[in-house]
Amino acid sequence: MEAKDVSEAEDRAEDPGSKNKGQPDAVQPDFPPGGQTPGPTALWEMLERKFLEYQQLASRSPAEQQKSLLNLLPLFLKAWEHSVGIICFPSLQRLAEDVSNQFAQEIQKALVGKPAEQARVAAGKLLQWKGDADVPQEGHLLLKSVYVLTGTDAETLGRVAESGLPALLLQCLYLFFVFPLETDELLESDVQVQRMFVQMLLNICGEAQSLEGLLSGNELQSLMIATTCLREHSCCFWKEPTFCVLKTISKAQNVGVIQYLQAMDCIKISLQNLSRLVDTLPAPEVSEVVSLVLGFVKDSYPISSALFLEFETGEGYPLLLKVLLRYDGLTQSEADPHLEELLGLVVWLTTCGRSELKVFDSITYPQLEGFKFHQEASGVTVKNLQAFQVLQNVFHKVSDPIICTKVLSSIRTMWTWNPRNFFLLEWTLQPISQFVEIVPLKPTLVQRHFFQMLEALVFELRYVPHEILRKVQRLIQESPESLCTLVALQSVLRIAGGDPLFTDIFRDSGLLGLLLAQLRKHAKILRKSGNKEVNPGVQDTERELTCVMLKTVVTLLKGSVRNAVVLKDHGMVPFIKIFLDGECYRAASLSILEQLSVINAEEYMSIIVGALCSSTQGEIQLKLDLLKVMSSPPLWAFLWTCSQWLAFAHAFIP
Repeated sequence: MEAKDVSEAEDRAEDPGSKNKGQPDAVQPDFPPGGQTPGPTALWEMLERKFLEYQQLASRSPAEQQKSLLNLLPLFLKAWEHSVGIICFPSLQRLAEDVSNQFAQEIQKALVGKPAEQARVAAGKLLQWKGDADVPQEGHLLLKSVYVLTGTDAETLGRVAESGLPALLLQCLYLFFVFPLETDELLESDVQVQRMFVQMLLNICGEAQSLEGLLSGNELQSLMIATTCLREHSCCFWKEPTFCVLKTISKAQNVGVIQYLQAMDCIKISLQNLSRLVDTLPAPEVSEVVSLVLGFVKDSYPISSALFLEFETGEGYPLLLKVLLRYDGLTQSEADPHLEELLGLVVWLTTCGRSELKVFDSITYPQLEGFKFHQEASGVTVKNLQAFQVLQNVFHKVSDPIICTKVLSSIRTMWTWNPRNFFLLEWTLQPISQFVEIVPLKPTLVQRHFFQMLEALVFELRYVPHEILRKVQRLIQESPESLCTLVALQSVLRIAGGDPLFTDIFRDSGLLGLLLAQLRKHAKILRKSGNKEVNPGVQDTERELTCVMLKTVVTLLKGSVRNAVVLKDHGMVPFIKIFLDGECYRAASLSILEQLSVINAEEYMSIIVGALCSSTQGEIQLKLDLLKVMSSPPLWAFLWTCSQWLAFAHAFIP
């Protein structure tokens, strides 16, 4: 939050420090008589004179020095407000040092010797801008002044950090988070105090040099572990600020912070706490804290792998799996940002490792033109199979469509980093090959997403996954889930149309023969029912599946005389003719028969004319479709020269 915003918000809340009324005399700005506030330059010059006078009071008692310092702060804040946040004060670092020391002393006096809950109340009262009759408001004035000072420059920030204030502020944050007040009433002034307090901490903790003051005590450890205990009675009002401060510390980590976290067993204890609570608390809450802890691991990794190794030895992977499995079955009306963040961190973990994974080239040919297997490690590569197995196991065990699709998207992201990652994973853990076997058990949304990934392998990586396609073929043949079979076959249809090479691949794999056998079976059923479709206007999975089978056969026949011969050798011509009577099957059936004209044009014309002759007076659409096929010039010319002309004429001349 911008410092100016805080100032304006406090003005709206009638902060006495802004309106110069209701405060003790010690904190009233001393302006010349006349009522008009001087300009910014005059205010800074006035502050400089008064600060020089204050420095000459070194021989006086601490109480007098404190009172004199407090008298300066309203003038400092007024000058800052009138300068739109631009500070023109040569003695800024010295002021920062004295104000920070004074603020640290006030916090220590408020906390010392008190039980935790009483200390929390005392800290809260110290920061209030409108205290009781017996409580002065110097604490709020110091808070606002230090807040302004921490937003200036690195040198001033360093003076604040040297006062010991960061550790005390972190101790206060711990008290605010762990010990909520009994009252639920929240005033606007409380919100403004929190914003200044938190922004001040963020300014301090965002600089690596300022973190040194946090490493001598246990304040950071206590706060971090408190978040992993997930106490039900912790303060909701202070939860988000606490997490925000810890994430800022994580981003600013240096060697000293990493060594501190190691020495204090922060990662180890946090993982132990979360492992005990993972089964009892809502998944989003646990996920948020696990992401916080894992964030420290990620941010420290470029400097040192120490926290990463602690995460591994502390059973971090089983914890991740448990947390992600907790999402299964939850009603998720919208995307959960904590789930997104956690999955992103798991994906990052797959890149952590000491050495590159080695795999041998086991490419099965033929492959598409343009395919090239890159053995060299270019781009981001997967190194951590243990982390990847978390994603793999999640997909195996959950049915929730949101989680499953996110896992698949995460895997596809790894392919975009480097196509080599697909081969590294598939030749070691076989994720996609295994997923084919369980995808019929997943929701339709997941099935569609999975087969889109399969198509991406073919069209983006230019790779033909022969073993995976064989498993898909087995799924089409054996799966009892007709909807999944339909989704799989639709994907195969798109793949088959992507390159002529697949006309040979799917013939040699037996897919063409499988489809012809299925079509023969369905044609017999149609013939027994008198070619009457049940509810022809209603979408039916079996009918749609038959349509896709016919379209796939059409695709496999195009440009392939060998496949046309296979169809003829299977004795499929009489069965394909049966499908002509079904309007939804007719276009594909005619296309199949048209492919036969390549090897026997007269037989093709015989079939068309025969169908035309056998059609009834009421089957007008069938006649029109057949005539449309015959209207092409090559076929029309052939008709004039073949023996089918008389039969054709008889169909129209009674």
